[in-house]
Amino acid sequence: MTLRIFAEDRDRRAVISLHGWLSRAEVGELERVAAEAQPPVTIDLAHLVGVDTDGLRALRGHQGRGARLVGASPYVELLLEQATGRDDTSNGGAR
Repeated sequence: MTLRIFAEDRDRRAVISLHGWLSRAEVGELERVAAEAQPPVTIDLAHLVGVDTDGLRALRGHQGRGARLVGASPYVELLLEQATGRDDTSNGGAR
C-alpha cells in the first residue's frame, strides 16, 4: 500500500493528513511537505493504516519539534507509545 499526503491550512494551522502506510520509502516526502508547512503543524493520522520503524521515527521527530499528532488509531497509538519507550531506554532512561 502506498501513502498519500495531503497538506492544507485550517484555522491558521498547517495540517498534513497521511492516508495509507508510512514506511521508509515515504519518509522523505513527508519531510519535504512538513518543511514547506508554516508552524504550527498538525499531522492527522486518522487515515494512517500502518507505519514501519522509520515512519515511527519520523513521526516522533515531528512531535518532538512541536507538531501535534492527532486522530491515530489505537494500533498506531500503541506503536507510537512503544517507540517512545524504546527512545527512553536507548539513552539510559534519561529525558
